Amino acid sequence: MTFLPYSYYMKITRELINRYLKNQCSAEEAAYLEDYIAHLGESLDQLLSKEEWDLIDENLDYPNQQEIKDKIFAFAKKQNVLKYNRKLVRIVSAAAAVIVFILGFYVSLNPFLNQPAPEVRKIAAIKDQTEEISNLYYINSGNDNMLLTASDGSVITLYPQSEIKYAEDFSIQQERVLYLKGKAKFEVAKDKSKPFRVHSTGVVTTALGTVFSVDELRSTQTQIKLMEGKIEVKAVDHQRGKELVRTFLPHEEITLDHRELKVVEEIKTHTIGTDRGGHFLQNNQIIQFKNIALEDVLTILMQNYDIKLQYDKSLISNKFYSGTFTNKTNVFEEIIREINYLHHAGINYINPQ
Repeated sequence: MTFLPYSYYMKITRELINRYLKNQCSAEEAAYLEDYIAHLGESLDQLLSKEEWDLIDENLDYPNQQEIKDKIFAFAKKQNVLKYNRKLVRIVSAAAAVIVFILGFYVSLNPFLNQPAPEVRKIAAIKDQTEEISNLYYINSGNDNMLLTASDGSVITLYPQSEIKYAEDFSIQQERVLYLKGKAKFEVAKDKSKPFRVHSTGVVTTALGTVFSVDELRSTQTQIKLMEGKIEVKAVDHQRGKELVRTFLPHEEITLDHRELKVVEEIKTHTIGTDRGGHFLQNNQIIQFKNIALEDVLTILMQNYDIKLQYDKSLISNKFYSGTFTNKTNVFEEIIREINYLHHAGINYINPQ
């Protein structure tokens, strides 16, 4: 057992560790906890009291649980410290913030992981050495935005309570692929030979050289905003054989339901042949178009109502539409009738039956 000077004996609790990770500790508490950890060495059983370990819910789950558990047990086996196995199991089962803290502490001490210690108050970076391709994981558990720079020079702003994973070295990859949970902004280094793809829940956003943000607003909704360049947004439902593919220009954005593959909101700031901006909104009450190009209107209707429309593109080119309707079953039929009346567009609805 590691013996500490009298001044280091204090009550270390999960609540204190969580406040430390969120930068909510006082300077004195933070210094106290850091000094305490520094003197523990490998004696993790002293990090919390037996009563605190016993309070941990063994059924809690969190992202990357298996990878973290494998690394912790690999270290335990290498060091032949089997007496800690019972407590390590509880570590693996603990809340995500505590796991990140402990793993960050392991990384700082353990040459087996061969990774510099991260700033664990705000972010934890873990090198994945179990795969052929070496990946980096970043978890922002703090309250401030974190700036990351990928190997190609792309700059990533990772927002609080968000996670991202990507290859440590893009130079040996055919594509630059990143996996996001939460919200991040991307300033993409230009490289036409390597598409830059951000995978969020159910959605892939692709760019060659651009600035954009991806925000998982809710469990079923994703918002993508484009600041510079050009992007493609793609979502696929393989079970239903349905997909959504849209391209966007600067200062445009889309919010979509990635589970139903429906457009919830769309902002078009520059439309072909005019300086007018456009806005689309659909919720449980209304469906609304403001200065939306007719071709975009029809694309949204086909996407959101899973229908097929026949029309002559020459009859709708450079034409725009505004209208507000009560969102009800088959409201698209009313919208199409009004567009045909106003623009003589000759749009036909193909009934799948």
